[in-house]
Amino acid sequence: MRALRNTLALLVLPVLAACGSNPYAPDRAPEPEDPVGRKREPVSIPAPVTPPVAVPRAPSIQKSHPRYAPPPQGNAHWDNDLGVYVLEGDVFYRERLYYRWRDGWYCAGRLDGPWEAVDMPSVPTGLRGRR
Repeated sequence: MRALRNTLALLVLPVLAACGSNPYAPDRAPEPEDPVGRKREPVSIPAPVTPPVAVPRAPSIQKSHPRYAPPPQGNAHWDNDLGVYVLEGDVFYRERLYYRWRDGWYCAGRLDGPWEAVDMPSVPTGLRGRR
């Protein structure tokens, strides 16, 4: 009986030893230690802080606009806030039409008229709140 128990132990022991090890796990090398004997903490380097890039904005008033041609006559400048060329005497110009306010909006194809009353949807967006 004793011989049977020893034989059985010799057969089962290698099987149990094989179950305890994982042939798929890579062997890990021991982590190096500090000379003092403490384990090293991983060093984390923070990412560099980059300041936000300011997008250059066109000045509110400039000589001309790249898309809209200036008026054929008159001293004018482009106003980004209004979205029109501004002429002397509260006259505005955009896309071959002149605009002015006289108790309502009027437009003309020429600076000297004839001036016709226009509804608010026909006035450039930047001028709609201006009077």
